[in-house]
Amino acid sequence: MLSFRGNQAANDVVVTGIGTVTPLGLHTSATWQALLHGQVAPAVLRPDDIDFWEELGRIPGLRRYGAGLNMEQLSQAFTACPLLQDLAPDHAAAMLAERGISSALLALQEALNHAQVQPGCVVPHRIGVVFGSSKGGLRTAESLTPHARSQSDHAPRRSDQQRLSHNHNKHTHTVNELTHYWEQCDPAGYRWSELFRTDSATQWIAHLLQAGGPVSCPVAACATGLISVLQGAALIQSGACDLCVTGSADAALRASVLSSFNRLRVTSGHDDPRSACRPFDIDRDGFVIGEGAGVLILESRRHALARGIQPLAQVLGGGWLGDSTGMTQMDATGDVVCQLLRRSTQATGSSPDILSVHGTGTLTNDLAESRGIAHAGFQHPPVCYGLKGALGHLLGAAGSVETALLVQGLTAGIHPGTANLRTQDPLCQIPIARTPGSASATAVWGKLSLGFGGHVAYGLFAKP
Repeated sequence: MLSFRGNQAANDVVVTGIGTVTPLGLHTSATWQALLHGQVAPAVLRPDDIDFWEELGRIPGLRRYGAGLNMEQLSQAFTACPLLQDLAPDHAAAMLAERGISSALLALQEALNHAQVQPGCVVPHRIGVVFGSSKGGLRTAESLTPHARSQSDHAPRRSDQQRLSHNHNKHTHTVNELTHYWEQCDPAGYRWSELFRTDSATQWIAHLLQAGGPVSCPVAACATGLISVLQGAALIQSGACDLCVTGSADAALRASVLSSFNRLRVTSGHDDPRSACRPFDIDRDGFVIGEGAGVLILESRRHALARGIQPLAQVLGGGWLGDSTGMTQMDATGDVVCQLLRRSTQATGSSPDILSVHGTGTLTNDLAESRGIAHAGFQHPPVCYGLKGALGHLLGAAGSVETALLVQGLTAGIHPGTANLRTQDPLCQIPIARTPGSASATAVWGKLSLGFGGHVAYGLFAKP
């Protein structure tokens, strides 16, 4: 486990800026006010909201629900974003169409403004980037696939002997083929090289900031965002960089994802999308997919104060473990969650007073979380809340957005509530806040994130 508490307060890892783009707002303050006023984002998708709308309607049991971004507002904000003023218009248009990238860069701009990061105030080779996603540019991938298949169907067939002779260079050959396919429909090859990759947003952030420090793109399903923050905090503590941009983005409102998750039976089938996702409720049956991005700027306290910036929050520590139960299942006993919480308490010497839970509204997730929390041995059970009923499940962006909003709550002294919780499942024996409430200035805040593949992450935060 990780502990970022040192012998000298100047070495503490602190958050100096946050930025979020969510279905409830393209700015943290808008999302925050919407949460406090009980607004929810999930809605019925319209034909203009998603490709293959009619085909999705023919899939048994699938609800065409989603928590999407307001594209008109997103386009206006993206066009006015100072970071992007030097981009070529065709490149900017392509990036806007790939919402995972455009939302990431808007969240970055807000976080930089919040942290008062100006050009030249940090030496480029001392800037790090740890920004993840659970998948690459799906819109780009889907648009390229038919072209690639068409090219493949008309390509000359090689004999088995020819294929064997190319085995030693199979990877290069495949990349060259795919590049060739794209060059046929876009001579610049821009979308293929800059928008398709999982680390596309990561590389654009590093490019725009001229970051010469460590740059990485964690991929840990729905725990991606929180793990990115913890990895960035570790870089700050180690002295590898003075400022680290952390977070994640995801844009999974695609037909391929909706149909796949419907088949996995993890998305809700309730009649009303606004109340469809019901974390810890006796009538829960899954979540609603959303999209967005979250960015947190991390620094050492010494570096922040040297810039004249007062930190928003301190990162106390945390960690992550693996649950080997299955690719899409968690251990419903909550043992892995329990072990992570206990070991983090031992490492940091702190336990949470307020806990932002993952809360997908699926049976296995809710049981794993609630049982793990209940058996963690906390002297005082934390007040828990979950945001997915209001925001939708932002998948790879969930951990960073929910962590950024945790910092907002910590700063404001208010924790949000849990939308759509009506009758709490008696099997989930933890205190869950249904409405917003006040928080002590000395409260320690925790964040739990769980993801497909067995990713279980936890972070602890407090006022600096």
